[in-house]
Amino acid sequence: MNAAAQEATVLTNDDLLLWFQRLAIPAQTRSIIDCIRSSGPSRHVGGGRTNVSGRYPSRKMGVTIQFESHRVELAGVYEMEHDAGVLELF
Repeated sequence: MNAAAQEATVLTNDDLLLWFQRLAIPAQTRSIIDCIRSSGPSRHVGGGRTNVSGRYPSRKMGVTIQFESHRVELAGVYEMEHDAGVLELF
């Protein structure tokens, strides 16, 4: 994949509106998605005795994504980061 394709691809508000319209997303669902997109993390990542926490620099989102499980959460981040069908991840 070339460098340009690796840069952040977060949807603009116009792109998101077109996506909502194309898929006929209901207004209530749009509101929930807008709230999620405009909110920060719901809590701080913590590491338990058996957890491995860390940060993953997402090229897709242009931010660092925190995880507290290298076997489940980090694996999910990797999968979503490299899946062209995933438009954004939060």
